[in-house]
Amino acid sequence: MSLPILTSAPGKVIIFGEHSAVFNEPAIAASVNSLRTYLLVTETEDSDIVELDFPDIGLDHKWHAKELSQIAAPSRIAASEHSKNLNPALNAALEPLLKPLHGSLQYHAAYCFLYLYSCLCGSRRGVKFSVKSSSPIGAGLGSSASISVCLALAVGKFGGHLNSEPEKLSKQELDFVNEWSFIGEKCIHGTPSGIDNAVATYGNAVLFQRQPNAETKLEHILNFPQIPMILTNTKIPRSTKVLVGGVQDLITRQPEIISPILKAMGQLASRGAKILADLNESNLADLCELVRINHGLLTSIGASHPGLEVIKSLSDSMSIGSTKLTGAGGGGCAFTILNQDASLKDIEKFKNTLETQYNYQTYTTGLGGPGCVFLPSEEIQQNISVIEPLFKKSANVSDLNAALLPGISGLKWVH
Repeated sequence: MSLPILTSAPGKVIIFGEHSAVFNEPAIAASVNSLRTYLLVTETEDSDIVELDFPDIGLDHKWHAKELSQIAAPSRIAASEHSKNLNPALNAALEPLLKPLHGSLQYHAAYCFLYLYSCLCGSRRGVKFSVKSSSPIGAGLGSSASISVCLALAVGKFGGHLNSEPEKLSKQELDFVNEWSFIGEKCIHGTPSGIDNAVATYGNAVLFQRQPNAETKLEHILNFPQIPMILTNTKIPRSTKVLVGGVQDLITRQPEIISPILKAMGQLASRGAKILADLNESNLADLCELVRINHGLLTSIGASHPGLEVIKSLSDSMSIGSTKLTGAGGGGCAFTILNQDASLKDIEKFKNTLETQYNYQTYTTGLGGPGCVFLPSEEIQQNISVIEPLFKKSANVSDLNAALLPGISGLKWVH
């Protein structure tokens, strides 16, 4: 495919089942439409380089043809060859190219990029990949998966593996993106579940359950209407490993009490999946009730935090909606599904209170929505003067969403 290329993919939240999923209970993750990663691929003046520019994490690195020529990655290789274990010969070839990078975020972003590029783009040079995200990095909202999905879609097109200008991404093409983005996630996380990249690829929601053989069974929940919500990032640091370990210790000490709680969380996820598959105004209240119950169950096993309870208490006292922590808990993020009768004035007061009194970060967004998308070449060319400045360090999230957000910006994204 000719340049430029522009792709995008969403972040995610866990709606039901965090922590209980570790014990093989079902759980649901859903896309967050306005928290997205965008990737712009353009030609460079220097035909000898490949550049990755990711200003959100302070990364701008160029690799020259001489360096890249040391990589002997075969072209057009199947994703299945990498899904179990990353290619050791390719890893060894990439290591010298990654040495100059400092910081875990920069290293792993570059590792993901070079691995996918080497496998899918072969010897193509003279290209720049610019990444910009409206999702907070490292907040447990699937930002790394959305980056991997953007890369898989872009390099798949650039390398000629995907139809250059279809009117819609086919199931086969989406499966290609999902498989290769999972490999990108392996570069970043080592042993990902595959859930985050599946949500970022296909969009809407995914019901998932870990199987006894350690594989993850996924069931897509598609075509439900976006659910208005406020997502709040407390910015309180937390350790997923410590929190998961705490629940495991608790179930060891109190198995008769904690096991039924985890089972109940699994039942919540199964019931929630049925509601989402047939969501309408009459059963939205049932979904909200499940959200409130799940938060209470998570609190009972020690997954909440006083900072998260601030959000829950405020949403209850203002009758704004139903709030639940999302992810490991102990800080991090919570979402509030808005009541249908919540006024704009109260919503703004809710957000303003959290931002000014607690220094939290809030996002007005929708639960669910499209997965990965790309912009046709003609559409990019017509809007390139608006698009290119958005990938500079100085560009802010509101400008990014106003100009590019699918469903809001007016651009004719293909998904």
